[in-house]
Amino acid sequence: MGEFVGIDPRGAGQLIRQMETGKDILGRTRHGLETAIAEAGASWTGQQGVAALHRSWAFFDDTQRDLKWRIDTLKQMVPTSGGSLLSGVLTFASETEAARQGKADATAIAGALKQHEIENSVESWRKVTAATAATKAKLNDPAYAAALLAALGPDKFRALFMHFMKNRGPAMDKGLSPHALKEGKETLGPLAEAYANAERAGRLGEEWGEKFMKTTQPGVLTALVGMSKPSTRLLNQVAVRVLGRPLTADLPTSENWNLNVLVEAYDANPQALQTLLAENKDAPGWFLHPQRARMSGIPDFEKKLAGVLDKALKPGAGVDSVRAQAWVNIIREMGAEDSPWIGGSWGTFKDSPISETLAKNVAPYLDQLARGQSKRDSPELTRLYPGPPWDGVDPEAASRFMGGLMQDKDAAKTLMKAMQDYTVGMDIGRFRPFGDEATQHEFTSRAALAGGAANLMLAGSTYAEWTDDEYADWLADVALIPVSWMSNRFWPIQDATAATVRDVALDEAKNGLKGMITDYLDKKTPAAAGDVADSIVQQQAALVNASLAQHGQKPLTEDQRNEVRMAIRGRLYDGLKKALEARGG
Repeated sequence: MGEFVGIDPRGAGQLIRQMETGKDILGRTRHGLETAIAEAGASWTGQQGVAALHRSWAFFDDTQRDLKWRIDTLKQMVPTSGGSLLSGVLTFASETEAARQGKADATAIAGALKQHEIENSVESWRKVTAATAATKAKLNDPAYAAALLAALGPDKFRALFMHFMKNRGPAMDKGLSPHALKEGKETLGPLAEAYANAERAGRLGEEWGEKFMKTTQPGVLTALVGMSKPSTRLLNQVAVRVLGRPLTADLPTSENWNLNVLVEAYDANPQALQTLLAENKDAPGWFLHPQRARMSGIPDFEKKLAGVLDKALKPGAGVDSVRAQAWVNIIREMGAEDSPWIGGSWGTFKDSPISETLAKNVAPYLDQLARGQSKRDSPELTRLYPGPPWDGVDPEAASRFMGGLMQDKDAAKTLMKAMQDYTVGMDIGRFRPFGDEATQHEFTSRAALAGGAANLMLAGSTYAEWTDDEYADWLADVALIPVSWMSNRFWPIQDATAATVRDVALDEAKNGLKGMITDYLDKKTPAAAGDVADSIVQQQAALVNASLAQHGQKPLTEDQRNEVRMAIRGRLYDGLKKALEARGG
């Protein structure tokens, strides 16, 4: 006891692998050597060969095991991202000694538990907690923790937590309140830490695997998480078990403290949440279901959940490829055809920090989502197809996802600004549609993506719960995007006065479009949705042509005017028509 150890985990890991190679070579050699010795009989000269071979193999095996034990123990004591030297004072002289002590301490805990089950008194429970407290100084050793758990067994281990919870209402099903969790950590915390440490080191036996997760009450599992520092794997295993239950299991009869524990654990380890959302395609639907968020009974739960999502999904968080896959799964689930986020019986994330957080953080991926819309509308433009994993997102699901977010007005404003920034940022006007082949190629590509982004928003907007006036104002903004980028980018306007005149003209154009849309929605015109959409396209084309002439550009030929009109029509007409029909039908 008290041995100081310093190890380079990277070098030690390489040595362990080399010894494994040596064991493999010795193992393959041993059979042939033993056969040769048997055949040679007394004439064999190297009588100690087999024994030496066995000793060498055993030396490698013993050294591997001892080295791994030391690394595992030091990693529990000095968490590191790898590479640097680990050092510390080991509690035990060997893995064997650690395991022996773990078994002995488990015997003491089991004995105290048995007596408590007979007496069921405050004093008998105090003896149980005293026995668990005696393990605290030894828990950093994963061999000790694993032996402790193996000797106790899942049933006794589970029973200890159940005894603590039995007089605490629905704690075994709904979890422990923060106050109860704090109290439990002071008594059963060492057992939770033993479980987490042994699991992190990969030393839990088979009996602690899937069966333990399925047969242990959700409240006990979240207590393990709340009383320890769980690995990403353990945290996500518990989340899948708790969240994967039927929604009826979480009916709002009392506070669902399980959710609170999970959110707080993910707040401390947001990359674990990113991993869960990326690796389990059902997890976004479980985690973000409106019933859970709105009916949890936990004060400010939506705000807490939004904060955790922000940490896990914001640009730069975690691993780029994992974060992208997490977003793909979220969009698929929230944008599913039977999505509960759109008109579901449990309500939506209207006026919710969750919608606003998702809207803010999905903005960097508008390009990929716009490419998905462009692929559907212009399949011949293969160069614009989205890359993986975005190529697996159904454009309709993406639109419904946007629609779910747009039910929150602040989220809708965030998405609108992101789309405007995206389309203007492409600087489409650098590439006139009437130039050489390369120029036309660039114009077509950028126009297709701008149209894809506009149609994504138009389709999503049909789900927004706005007044007709608010909707008409928003729709006019979207409809004017092609005009905006043509007017802003086809020619530079250095004179501030001239630029102001142009902007006023765009405002007047917007008012005109809004009036057309409002008249249609109020049924003040007999025009069909297609007629209104066509009129909007015609007005936009006329605005672009007039602006080109006003600012001294070379007059357009009739063919070129038609090309501008068709470019706008091809990108916006269908989306406008469907949006108007859905809103005014």
